[in-house]
Amino acid sequence: MQTSSSDLPPLEKQLWHPMSAALKVGVAQRTINPPIGIRAASWGAAKSSVATGIHRDITTTAMAVLDDMGGSPLYLVTIDWGWWQGVADDLAVRGKVIEGLGIAEDSLQLHLTHTHAGPNTASDVGELEGGDLVAPYHRFATTSIIDACKEARDKATDAEITWAYGKCDLAVNRELPCGEVDIVGFNPGESADDTLTLGRISDKSGRIIGTIVNYACHPTTLAWQNTDISPDFVGSARELVEKRTGVPMLFLQGASGDLAPRDGFVGDHEVADKNGRILGFATLAMLEKMIPSGKALRFARRVESGAVLGEWEEFAIDAPKDIEVIRLDIDVPLQDLPTIEELEARWVDLDPIARQTRITRARKLRTGYILENQSAKHPVWIWMWGDAVIVGQPGEAYSYFQMELRRRHPERVILVLNCTNGPGYMYLPTPDSYRRRRYQSWQTLLAEGALELITDEVSAAISRLPRIKKA
Repeated sequence: MQTSSSDLPPLEKQLWHPMSAALKVGVAQRTINPPIGIRAASWGAAKSSVATGIHRDITTTAMAVLDDMGGSPLYLVTIDWGWWQGVADDLAVRGKVIEGLGIAEDSLQLHLTHTHAGPNTASDVGELEGGDLVAPYHRFATTSIIDACKEARDKATDAEITWAYGKCDLAVNRELPCGEVDIVGFNPGESADDTLTLGRISDKSGRIIGTIVNYACHPTTLAWQNTDISPDFVGSARELVEKRTGVPMLFLQGASGDLAPRDGFVGDHEVADKNGRILGFATLAMLEKMIPSGKALRFARRVESGAVLGEWEEFAIDAPKDIEVIRLDIDVPLQDLPTIEELEARWVDLDPIARQTRITRARKLRTGYILENQSAKHPVWIWMWGDAVIVGQPGEAYSYFQMELRRRHPERVILVLNCTNGPGYMYLPTPDSYRRRRYQSWQTLLAEGALELITDEVSAAISRLPRIKKA
């Protein structure tokens, strides 16, 4: 937010506060690599449906936040998987995690980083090639997630999270005009949201114990040519940051429905690693620039030199301890949806694998989301941690969602998460997507205007959160 010089207080009263939160925090991580040969069919164009190797480790990272009143912890958990294909798939893992931790549903945001080179997340593929390995793997992963959450809870300590916005230009617009419609591909004619949101978690001694990275960019570097399991660019970014900091990095995929790497849709691991280095080095640059934990800046004095110089100094502050949790179930408009039989007829001439991929997804999207009266509710979880607000929802929202929330609420740091909890695993496109007949507009169940409606409802909820007072 721009401030004119006439709006500033006298020099002796000028202060600069970083966004922060004082919480009781623990972070833990597990490696959850699947077995070679597991079903890993994310691309309709893929000629192989099983994994032949591991590019980089698949991980789950858990963050537990405890309040001072002894209430149930909040768990923010990431997994290097793609997306839930249906409600049963989500609950087969998330439901077991909730049960294993003995918590309420709204105390967990289970987030998938959205890699398109991950293991299959479906719970009903046992009869397909590599599908017999999926259920045992999911049980192993679920146990690991629960263990990581418990470790994070048990090691939670008084900590301060310093929040900041930065920049990373890995993501580009991926809506490429092609005649009367758009295809999914790099569009050099449109700009992309380059916001990188970072949280540095430090204990009372100032020692860093974890980082939170929120960035919007589809992990689609490795595509149908690749047959190895991979977290895509998230893997090398995380390894770079963790090697430097020595602590776990929690990656949160942002509102990336219209964003992807410029260099993508390849089978070359080095391209994925290069994309990750772009994100990783941007993150490390932000960490280097951050002010020490528990500090703010105030104007100290004028210094007469060749010019009149202004000297600032650090001083200690108390970060806000506020925690708030909101669950929204937003009434959303549905498109005039074709039947599954009509879709089968529409796609009859497609490659059989691509056709079945589309049909299966269309069927699963509707189950558990569309209610008996043919209406729908889209769930959103809003957590306030000090100066930051974390907004999680299951869809693939376009970047408009995060950009608009940040524009409307410049006094807070806003983290937006796609692919979180469920149901509602579908695109949330902008109006031009419907007019341009993009894939995202016919993949989703939602009618034009749903994204704007959700944005307004979430923004209104953020406005109702307590205001943080600065010293």
